[in-house]
Formats: sequence, structure tokens, C-alpha cells
Amino acid sequence: MIKVNNLSKEFHEQGTSNELLAVDHVDFTIQNGSFCALVGESGSGKSTLAQLMCGLLVPSSGEVLFEGKNISLCRGKQKQVLRSKIQLILQDGKGAMDPRFTVYQIIAEPIRNFRKLSKKEEEREINDLLTMMEPPEEIKLRKAHELSGGQQKRVCIARALAAQPDVLIFDEAVSGLDVLVRKHILDLLKRLHQERKMTCFFITHDLDVALYLADRVMVMRCGKIIEDRTFHGSTDCFTHPYTKLLLHSIAPYLG
Repeated sequence: MIKVNNLSKEFHEQGTSNELLAVDHVDFTIQNGSFCALVGESGSGKSTLAQLMCGLLVPSSGEVLFEGKNISLCRGKQKQVLRSKIQLILQDGKGAMDPRFTVYQIIAEPIRNFRKLSKKEEEREINDLLTMMEPPEEIKLRKAHELSGGQQKRVCIARALAAQPDVLIFDEAVSGLDVLVRKHILDLLKRLHQERKMTCFFITHDLDVALYLADRVMVMRCGKIIEDRTFHGSTDCFTHPYTKLLLHSIAPYLG
């Protein structure tokens, strides 16, 4: 379980004495095995929140608890365990992979860092993950720049799964993909969630994507969570004027 308590993050605005409040006193809890989506426009604080939840940023105030432990206070072995248990999949698939590594080496890295497998077990695990992602077999020897955008995203997901995480956080994971590839990735994520029962936190600026994937949708604006609803197929649950504006913009796609 992840619990976010009164979480805030300020950044100093370069060249001025101003402080930018990117995340503004945010509170929520994510239950184990749930699929939550966070929707917000660019600059709303979504990516900053994701990095705080992974321990990549230290909060200005408040805390993020994972299994009762304050993430920002984890050190040494606790921090290594945390890195394996919470995996972040970024928007830029190509930029998130070492350009010197083959796909095989990219997926093998978390296995070698977090798990003790023999060479045969490692190869079997990588083959199984790639089969699950449905890319061609010969992809193993390619490097990031030789992959399509969809293949890059699939490899990043496979690498995250190789660490055997409890929580997957997707930061704009389907942004920039064409409609067909995006649908394939979204269906893959739904299937992975159902089969592996992992906790998923999906960050997007597209409300229609959030409604397609998640059973709980949060809306973020100007660093605050302005709406947090359980979604059961009807958009009547949303009441905030900003969310209703978003719903109006995607009405033709909702049928």
C-alpha cells in the first residue's frame, strides 16, 4: 500500500527568488492490487508527484509511505529493496534505455541487480517477458535506436517487470504513439494488471485513457488533487467543473 500524506514539493525558480509549488499538500492512499489513474494537463505536477512516489525526489513537506516506511528516509538495503518494489516507466522510452545496451542487456540489468538467477534462469525469464510483450524474437539483439516507439515502450515495461515489482507507475507511458499502437499498449497493461495483480498508477493528460484503464480516477490541477472518484462505467460520478470540461472535450469518443 502507498499512502501519500500532506505531500508538497517546491522548486526554486531559476534567476529569481520565487518558489514554485509543483505539488501542493496532496493526500491519497493506493490499495494493493488497484489500478489508479491520475489525469492532468502539462505543468499540473503529475510527473513531480510520480518522482516523489518513487523516491527520486525528496518532498519539501509531507511524506510518502510504502508498506508503512517513509520512502524519503530509506537508505542502503532498504532503498535498494524500494527500487525493486516500485518501478517507474517514463514517457521517453528511448531516452530511458542505455543506448550502448542490447534489449537483452537492458532487461537483464534489473535481474542482475535485484535477483539471484543463473544464466539459464535469466535467459528463460527474459524470453518469457519478451513473449509477454509480443515483440519479434530477433528484438533481443537490437539497441534502443533500432526499435519503434511501441517496441521501446514494451521493452521498458519488460525491464520494469524483470525486477518483480509490487507497484508500477506509468508516467505518460503511451504519449506520442499512434492510435493503434497506443491501444495495443493499453490492452497489454490491462492484461498485465489482471494476470499479475500488481498495483498500477497511470499518469496521463488524456481522460479517455484513464477511463479506459482505471477503476479509480484522480484529477490534478495546479499541484492539487481536485477530484478523486471510483469509476464504474458512468461519468456521472465526476462533479468538479474542470473535470466536466475535460469530459465535454472527449464526449465524441465516449460513445
